[in-house]
Amino acid sequence: MVSRRIMLVVVLVWTLLAGCTSAGGAGEELPDGTSLVEASAESLRELNTVAFDFRVSGAIPGLTLRAVDGVAMRSGGEHGYARGDADVQQLTDRTLYQFVLSGDRLRLTDQDGDRTERPVPEQLSPARLLSPEHGLYQLLSHATNLKTETKEDLDDLPTYRVTGKLSREVVSAFIPGIQADVDVKFWVSEAADRNLMRVWVQVPPRQESAGSVMLELALSKHNEPVSTAASPTS
Repeated sequence: MVSRRIMLVVVLVWTLLAGCTSAGGAGEELPDGTSLVEASAESLRELNTVAFDFRVSGAIPGLTLRAVDGVAMRSGGEHGYARGDADVQQLTDRTLYQFVLSGDRLRLTDQDGDRTERPVPEQLSPARLLSPEHGLYQLLSHATNLKTETKEDLDDLPTYRVTGKLSREVVSAFIPGIQADVDVKFWVSEAADRNLMRVWVQVPPRQESAGSVMLELALSKHNEPVSTAASPTS
């Protein structure tokens, strides 16, 4: 009986100690969240090309995109350059497009091969989104209540996950349909470059009966060459 009590005490002590250590591993101290995000913001200043994957789970007024992925380049003209695939929801119609953003035009080709052209949406152009004055840099530099939660791998790449808050004013500059402050998570690479690898945003419901909307942006291939060769939509 005494032995069992001793074992229970030992287990309790170890449980308490485990709760006091960081999530980075046994005895490993996690880097400060603010410092990680500040370093990642600075690395974005030098970001010219990147592969991206943006997903929306839920509905935001005025946002018709469900998903878009491809590659983007800040240079290459006033609006930059991008190409990839987009999943668009308009009322009850859902359409898949291939797209090329080049010069001052956004060229779209749907799954039937029909092509359309539109002016570049300046608010979401690569030149703007990758710009330190207007782009992703602003999300990182204006995030508050930053705290490193854990260390985890993204596609075998070690990263730190940092949680925080973003004000409605900051987020609505990217997506006008957001009407409240949001929770945010940043995944920052463990490597010295502190590249931003993923952003996750939880938008609170506009009505109590509705669910939260999740926005997720994954980034990869930072500053790797991007080809602007002709594609099926050009």
